[in-house]
This record gives sequence, structure tokens and C-alpha cells, in this order.
Amino acid sequence: MIKHFISLEWKAFFRSASFAANLVIKILMGLAALYFIGIFILAGVAIFFIVKEETHMDPLAAVNKFLIYYWVFDLVIRYFFQKMPVTNIKPLLNLPIKRSTIVHFSLGKTMISFFNILHAFFFIPFTIVLLAHGYGFQAFLWSLGVMGMIYFNNFINILINNKNIVFYPLLLIVVGLGAAQYYQYFDVTNYTQPFFHGMYTTFYLFLIPLLLAAITYYFSFDYFKRI
Repeated sequence: MIKHFISLEWKAFFRSASFAANLVIKILMGLAALYFIGIFILAGVAIFFIVKEETHMDPLAAVNKFLIYYWVFDLVIRYFFQKMPVTNIKPLLNLPIKRSTIVHFSLGKTMISFFNILHAFFFIPFTIVLLAHGYGFQAFLWSLGVMGMIYFNNFINILINNKNIVFYPLLLIVVGLGAAQYYQYFDVTNYTQPFFHGMYTTFYLFLIPLLLAAITYYFSFDYFKRI
């Protein structure tokens, strides 16, 4: 069934009345994607040495300190730019295919979107550098936890997309926390950093983001299955 869906997507692209324009757009998007992938790979390798030499901090601890803001920034970018799967689902609902299968396929497409894969080109090189500098197998567990956070964002974005009543209060809280940290009234990273670093120092905390990603996948699936 998945092969059938992929075939339909392929035919829809090549049989489109605006095939030439779509092809040009895809090529330009591909070049832009390669540019950002290169930047993320370079940043993933370089940040370890920059932090260690310039600040003399533990690179992993430094990344964990600001990981909360990375996570929030990713969510904001997704909210405004990531395409939702709704428009892809509706044309298929008239076909003799189970609704649940269609929803799983559409959600699966978001999982392999550029918004998710791009982060791997930062965190995988960074993790490899960590492993090369003696951080041990737990650096891999930390990396899994971080990618769990990315996919948690993916499904959170699906649930809150076009729901300004949810998104903007959340954004206001985050901006307020950022301002409070900048003016040294309150530092939220004092509370988030121990958790993120715990994904490295323990053998279980990395499972929490993975579990949250699974839970939000379920709620996203349930939402689209009912519409």
C-alpha cells in the first residue's frame, strides 16, 4: 500500500499541468537544501572546537544549556513554514483505502521532511566528534533523545498549526523567558540544562523525548483520523 501511495505521488508530480515550473522549483529547493545541509554539517563539527577553545567550557554542556532555545526556534520556524498533511489526505479519502492507512502515510511523510532531516546533519556530526573525543556510548543515547525532541516538535506543530490561541501564548512565554535571562532576572536554562545533560549522564532520560514524540504522533493520528 505504501508503494501505491508513492506511485500516486510520483504520477501526480509528473502529470501536473505545471510540471516544468514545479521541476524548476524542486531543483532550486534542492540546491538550497544542499547549502543548508553543508552549513549544518560544518556547524556540527566546528561547534565542539569553537566552544572548547574560545570559552573553555565542556562543549556538550554548552550545547545543552541553549538546547531549549534551539528547540523553541525550531518549533517557531515549523509553525510558519512547514506544510501540513491535511491537503494530501483529503483527495485520498474517496478511494477504497482505510482512513488509518492514509493518515499513517501522510504523517510518515512529515517525518522524512526537510524540517526533520536537516537537524540530523548537525547533531550526527556533533555526536561523532563527541565519540571521537571520549564521550562514550552515552553520546549516542543523547543524540537519540535530541532527535526525539525534533520529532516531538514535528507532531506538536501539527496539533497547534493554525491554532493561534495555543501558539502565540506559548511564543509570548518563551520570549518572556528569553528576555528574563538576558536581563538576568531568571535563567530558565538552569532548569532545562540538567534534563538535557541527563540524557547523556543517565541511561533512561533520553527515552522521555522519544516517548513524547510517540504520544504526540498518536494524538496527531487520532486528530486526522477523525476529521
